[in-house]
Amino acid sequence: MAGRKAVSKASKSKRIKTPEAGFLAELATQQSAQYRLAQGFGVLFAVALVLQAWAFANVFSDMVLQQAFSLSFLFLALFALLLRALANYGRERVCASASRHIRYGLRHKLIAHLTQLGPARLRIEEDAALSTRVYEQVDALDDYFSRYKPQVFMVTLIPSVILLSVAPVSWVAFLVFMLTAPLVIVFMIFVGYKAAQANRRQFNVLAMLSNQFMDLSQGLAELKRLGRTPAARDRLSNSAKAYQKTTMSVLLLAFLSTATLELFASISIAMIALYLGLGLLEILPWQVGTAPVTLTQAMFLLLLAPEFYLPLRQLGNDYHAKQKAEAAATDLMSILDTPLSVETTSESTTDYVPSSAQLAYLSFYELAWQDTGRQRLAPITGNILKGERVWLSGESGVGKSSLLHLLLGFEENYQGQLYIKGKAFSTLNLKDWRNKLAWLPQTPEWVNGSIRRNLLLGITEPDESCIQKALQDSQCADFIAALPNGLDTALTELGSGLSGGQMQRLSIARALLSKADVWLLDEPCSGLDTDTADAVLNTLETVSRGKTLLIVSHDTHPIHWADKHWSLNKEGLDESTGGLDEKANYAIPR
Repeated sequence: MAGRKAVSKASKSKRIKTPEAGFLAELATQQSAQYRLAQGFGVLFAVALVLQAWAFANVFSDMVLQQAFSLSFLFLALFALLLRALANYGRERVCASASRHIRYGLRHKLIAHLTQLGPARLRIEEDAALSTRVYEQVDALDDYFSRYKPQVFMVTLIPSVILLSVAPVSWVAFLVFMLTAPLVIVFMIFVGYKAAQANRRQFNVLAMLSNQFMDLSQGLAELKRLGRTPAARDRLSNSAKAYQKTTMSVLLLAFLSTATLELFASISIAMIALYLGLGLLEILPWQVGTAPVTLTQAMFLLLLAPEFYLPLRQLGNDYHAKQKAEAAATDLMSILDTPLSVETTSESTTDYVPSSAQLAYLSFYELAWQDTGRQRLAPITGNILKGERVWLSGESGVGKSSLLHLLLGFEENYQGQLYIKGKAFSTLNLKDWRNKLAWLPQTPEWVNGSIRRNLLLGITEPDESCIQKALQDSQCADFIAALPNGLDTALTELGSGLSGGQMQRLSIARALLSKADVWLLDEPCSGLDTDTADAVLNTLETVSRGKTLLIVSHDTHPIHWADKHWSLNKEGLDESTGGLDEKANYAIPR
C-alpha cells in the first residue's frame, strides 16, 4: 500500500517525522524531475536577485553622489529584473504542473482502490464522506505541492546566497540576519501546529456535513411523509454552522501568523536600516566618526534585507498548506491502508475437496466470517447446484449480506471452506469470477448519464436486438418507450424520475445483458410496496430460469418459486427443499 510504503520510508529518514509527511514525500518523488527543474529556476532566480540589488545600488548611489548614473548598470539591473521574473514564472508553472499530476494520479489510485474494496469501503466511511476525501481533500494537497514543497528549497537557497553576499560587506548586518531568522521559523512552527489541529477539525465536520446532506437528499420523500423535514433542516443547518465556525478558526490562525511574521520581518528590516543610517551619518556608538559601509554598500544591503525575509515569510504563509496537507493525508492514507484482502485462515488450500463440493456449483463447509472481533457470519454448510435458485432468509445481523460479500470476493478473511465448481475460492482469479456474476444490490447504483449508458456500463456493448430483448424480458420496454427520449433519457445517481420498481427492473435488464451465470441478489424488494414487490419477483422468476441464483430476502417477501429455502440464524443454516422443483439436497454433513 502507498501509505505503508510511505511509513516505512519515513522510519528510515531522520527528516521525516510522521507517517503523513512520509506519505506526502512518497507522492512528491513521482514528480522529482519536475521539482529538480523548479530548483534550477530557483537558482537562476537567486542569482538574478543579487545581481539586481547590486546593479540598482550602483545606480542609486551614483544618482545621489554624482547626479548621474551609468546606463550599463541600469540595463544590467533591468535585465536582472526580467530574468528574475521569468525564472519565477517558470518555477511556478513547473510546480503547478507537478501538483496537478500528483493529485490526478492520487485521485485515480484512490478511486481504483475504493472500487476494488467494493462494499468493504463502507467500513472506512459513508460514500458522501469518501467522495469528500477523494475530491476535496486531494485538492487540499495542491498548495503543499505547488507552493510549500518548492518554497522549502527557496527558503534555504535565497537566505544562503544573500548571507554569502552580505558577509564580506558588513558583519553586523550578517549577524542581524542570522539572529532574527530563527524567530520567524520558530513562530511559524508553533502556529502551524495549531493550524493542523484546526484543519483536521474542519475536515471531520465537512465529512459529517456531506453524509448528512446525502442522507437528506435520499430520504427527502420519506421525511416529508413523516413530517420531519424541519428537524432534518435544523440538523443540517447546525452542521453547516459548525463547518463555518471551523473554517473561520483556520482563517483566524492564517491571518494571525501572517501578521506576526510581517511584524518580525519589519522589525528586522528596520534594525538593518537604522544601523545603515547611523553608520552613514558616522554616529554609531562603537564607530563614531567613520562609516562602516559606503553608500553603494548600504543601498545594496538595504535592497537585500526585504529579500532575505521574503522567503521566510512566504514559507510561514505556506506552512499552513503543509499542515492542511498532512491533515488531509491522514484520511487519504486510511483509504489506501485498508487492505483489499487478508490471507484466508480457511483450510481450502488443502488438496481435500468434499465429494458434494465437486457436484455443486457453489459449496460452503463451516463457512464463517469474523471482523474486528465481531461475528459477521455464523458457520454455514450447504451446496447450490448449477441452475439452482436458493432463497436465503433470516433476521437482520446474522450475515446474509455478508455471505454475498464473500462470494463477490470483497472479504477474504473467512474461516472454513468455500468452493466454486469444486475449486477453492482462494485459488480463483477474482476478475474472471466476477465476470460470471450479476450483482443486484438492495439499492441499485447508477451514474449520471443516459439509461443506455447505465445499462451497458462495464460490459461489451451488445447489438440493439439484444438490448430490446433484455428490456422486454425484464418488463422495462413499456415504461422506457413512454419516456421522452427513451433509452437516451438522462438518469441521475438517485434514479430521479423512476419509481423503485422501475429501477429494480432496470437492474434485472442490466443483469440479463451481462450474460452472467450466477446471480446474487440482496433484498431486491426492499422499499417496495407489496404489489410492486410481487411484480418484480414474478419477473425474476421468469428471467432467472437456468441461472444459478442466490437471493437474500426477508420472510415478508417469500420466494415461492425457489428450489431451496435457507434460513440463516446465529447458530448456522437450516435448509429445506421445495418450490417448483424437488431436487436432491446435497448438504454436507456438519
